[in-house]
Amino acid sequence: MTKTTLTGIVLLLLAGCAVPPRQALIESADEKCRAISERFAGDLAYGDGIGADDSPGIRERVALLKDLHDHTSRMPKPETGQAELNAWLTKLADYTADLRKMSGMMESPQVADIIRAMQAGIAMESAKSLGQAAQRFGFKDCARTENWEHIAS
Repeated sequence: MTKTTLTGIVLLLLAGCAVPPRQALIESADEKCRAISERFAGDLAYGDGIGADDSPGIRERVALLKDLHDHTSRMPKPETGQAELNAWLTKLADYTADLRKMSGMMESPQVADIIRAMQAGIAMESAKSLGQAAQRFGFKDCARTENWEHIAS
């Protein structure tokens, strides 16, 4: 067997073991979503309500979500499902924007509790929509957003 033949065989074997771009993207984003879900339920969880003291945590949530968006956008494009991925990335950006708005409202002493509650409701709907879009692409952990906006009662 020649060196060229052996090299070709090794390359074919390695190509057979490579993870397709879509699967690599799903695995990588889902790993980040697992970590985000843990933080959102842990040190970044809301208490009995959302108030001004939650603003730093909301800003941290925004930073984590922006990192997820940027990370996923930089990954190789999937061989299928680009439209679904783009829809999810749009929903992720929308949800991040909703949280950014909510953070700004938390810092405003003029904003009444009812307006804060309304913005929190918008963020809840946005998180739900984000999970549905993630599920359509094939994400698992990124589709589990039902507790991202949970408020303890």
